[in-house]
Amino acid sequence: MSDAPAPFRISPDARMQMRRIGREGHPLLIIDNAITEPERLIGAAIAAPFERPAHTRYPGLNAPLPEYYGRGILNAVNPLLARGFGLPAHLRKTMFGFLALATQPPEDLEPIQKVPHHDSPDPFRIAMVHYLCRDMPGGTGFFRHKATGFEGVDARRRPDYARLAAAELEAAGGGLTRHVTDETPNYELIDFAELKFNRLIIYRSHVLHSGLLEGAALTDDPRTGRLTANSFIDVARPGGQ
Repeated sequence: MSDAPAPFRISPDARMQMRRIGREGHPLLIIDNAITEPERLIGAAIAAPFERPAHTRYPGLNAPLPEYYGRGILNAVNPLLARGFGLPAHLRKTMFGFLALATQPPEDLEPIQKVPHHDSPDPFRIAMVHYLCRDMPGGTGFFRHKATGFEGVDARRRPDYARLAAAELEAAGGGLTRHVTDETPNYELIDFAELKFNRLIIYRSHVLHSGLLEGAALTDDPRTGRLTANSFIDVARPGGQ
């Protein structure tokens, strides 16, 4: 008999809604009451070694995501990715992720951390955010870049977007003084997934988005801070494309 912890499972009481973001209609899947034992994952976070990430601009601290979480969630959402994102269930998928605590106030951020971003130009990479915190405002916002009209930034769009966004950041200088909000210059908020305990949101990683941190508890305590599980699913496409 294996002593490995049982994988997390989607709750039988989970409630799902599929939305389409903005003019481009990118899918956004929201699962409320997502897993059966959210407190078990919070317990893992309390015991985890959080530290500043070395290779990303996440505005806070990260810790390893338990393997048994990833294994269970990937199996559970695989058929949903087929229906909502057009990613056939038989294609091989891998997942990586981390536990996250947003801790940095605006004055500690680089300018690029104060505007929306895309995680990857690959529409076949799927992003997931699982909210494990309570009693605070915010969530995840999805945005349109006003100058280009882009809501998703794939490899074809990336050069134009990067050039214009960099020029806008340089022109803004020290004028960006807040976390990302619906008033962030040069971007338009087009959709919003509210922060709710045990809510899992799933979207394509090339979509422009940002955590909305104003009013959140920016503490390094997983019991009271803005704790999330952030994950990415990569899809192996036929022919290795």
